[in-house]
Amino acid sequence: MNFFAKVTYTTLDETIENVKQAVLANRVVQLVDFKPDMPVHEFYSHLSETIGKIHAADEDIATGQQVNNRWIDITYNPEIPDRYRSSNTRQPLHTDDSYVELNGEEAVNFFYCASRAKLGGATTFVDLPLLIECLKLDGEEKLLNDLLTTDVVHQKGGQRKVRKCLYEDGEGGYLANFNFFCVDRDDNTPEALDLVDRWHKFLETRVMEAGIITPVQLQEGECVFFHDDRVMHGRNAFFAEYPGQRSLIKGKIILTPATVEA
Repeated sequence: MNFFAKVTYTTLDETIENVKQAVLANRVVQLVDFKPDMPVHEFYSHLSETIGKIHAADEDIATGQQVNNRWIDITYNPEIPDRYRSSNTRQPLHTDDSYVELNGEEAVNFFYCASRAKLGGATTFVDLPLLIECLKLDGEEKLLNDLLTTDVVHQKGGQRKVRKCLYEDGEGGYLANFNFFCVDRDDNTPEALDLVDRWHKFLETRVMEAGIITPVQLQEGECVFFHDDRVMHGRNAFFAEYPGQRSLIKGKIILTPATVEA
């Protein structure tokens, strides 16, 4: 599987097939030059249903509790500045499902752009093999070993998940599970809490400062799909002229059914 691919909109049916194949072969896929052959929301509803099983992933913005809605509205609202969904601030590198137990299912998340910010606001991605290389180049073998061997508890809105921050997928690749702001500060060992602080610091002060992340700036109607646990992603800060100017709509697709034990 490759890191990044870009698919250009052609015809409706051809584009749907091209995106589907690209998502199966790449960890991040950007669809560009959207043409309104059908309304944008209808298009992405149909496209996502052809790729995999729809997963209702919306959360109450205040409590974090899951609600029965397949779409998550990530729209700028200056009246709610303390939530990443509604703020205009930079979002650190993370995985979305850090606290969501999918029991072996593979999630592909996606954002389509309903309206872009006046300036900035790109979604940012970094590939896990690149992160491993960065750790090794900095002589951070202990940090890497701790990431691969230490269980960390994440929780939010009544959901709880225990994973290593990095772990091998059994096929020569790596998977990630990390969101600094969803780490359970009461249900982790001191060693685990120390680890997540060191990992967050490395991501913020070394990876982000090195300028090696891949920014994906979506124009209206465009979309980015990504395998949530095979990359880490974040967001650049942005400037908007009015509430709602930057608006991304997020969905989740399940590719691989969970293994059912006999």
